[in-house]
Amino acid sequence: MRILMRASLLCLAAMVSTMEAAHADTGFDPSTDTISAGVQFGRPPSGKGGADSSGCTWIPAGEAATFDSSVADEKLINGKPYRLFLKICPTYNNGIWVPEASNVNLGVNAVAKVKEQLAKPSIGSAPGTDQGIVNVGMWLWTDPAEYTAHSITAWVPTLTGIAWSTTSARPVRLLYSSGEPDGQPLVCRGPGRKWEPGFGDELASDCMYTYRHSSEITASDTFAARLSIVWSITSTSNVGPGANIGEYTTSTDQAITIKEIQAVITN
Repeated sequence: MRILMRASLLCLAAMVSTMEAAHADTGFDPSTDTISAGVQFGRPPSGKGGADSSGCTWIPAGEAATFDSSVADEKLINGKPYRLFLKICPTYNNGIWVPEASNVNLGVNAVAKVKEQLAKPSIGSAPGTDQGIVNVGMWLWTDPAEYTAHSITAWVPTLTGIAWSTTSARPVRLLYSSGEPDGQPLVCRGPGRKWEPGFGDELASDCMYTYRHSSEITASDTFAARLSIVWSITSTSNVGPGANIGEYTTSTDQAITIKEIQAVITN
């Protein structure tokens, strides 16, 4: 059983100068200055001993020869194996207990994180959502900035280098459910085009829905519509095969008012 020993400030300074002279020496005591961490996110180190997106390097504690004695660098946390790494940063140093993450675990973390970044679509329409007219096409669109791809990398340091998994989400279509009885979903290949006054009333859009009923047929006098962005999610990894995760949808609900204009006949 290896014994966890206290590392001196001088030992750490020697290690820091060896690994990267630019890093500040703030001292490190593995018996007290350790925290448990899960999967990291962002740009991983380019390789073993490289710097991550925060400018920090990760060194397996068992490979840090500057300690006075051997260091206990493995333990179980809630029954799961963890390994101790020294995280050496420009302004601080920490010991980090890192779980042994599989490709599956990395992928699950990356998928969950990228889903957090996906926007619910804002709803643009012409006429406005409270000014729709029966048999008059309604232009629909969302902010193009919301209809953009996202990517996130989950990673952990290991004894042999960095294990990472990158998940990407790409918008593939805009989907409009009108809320109208028997209405068919409208599929738009893109974010839709914002209507401008100069277009006039006759120009058609590739993302347009025409209501056939007044919303007065409902108890609320409105149709319960929904605009969605459908995303295609895929992943790649350096410790396992890539995967097609499937589709994921973010949605915004909107009450739509549709009026029916009656013709007036005069003699």
